[in-house]
Amino acid sequence: MEMTLSEVQDNAVRIALNGRLDTPGVDAIESKFAVAAKNRNAVVDLSEVSFLASMGIRMFFSSARVLKTTGCKMILVAPQALVGEVLENSGVSQIIPVVADQEQALALLRQ
Repeated sequence: MEMTLSEVQDNAVRIALNGRLDTPGVDAIESKFAVAAKNRNAVVDLSEVSFLASMGIRMFFSSARVLKTTGCKMILVAPQALVGEVLENSGVSQIIPVVADQEQALALLRQ
């Protein structure tokens, strides 16, 4: 699992993930992911994530919970079809917004 960061508008960081969010993938990035999203909005690009396991879901929930306590949000962006199904079927999409692109994510942050 690889992770790259870039700044975007609206006090947000874009966190682009590439690979599998299974146990080894989450272990490789979890601490960096938590630090990257600390105290600012997180726009998480999932377009290059090919697999999402329960460990990845747990990482998203715990990070989103911490962000909420600081008044910030997490938005998941552009999941591949199978990853999108996991997000929907697991209920993640009811708690953490999932949108098609970064423009929609930034629009949500402005609300």
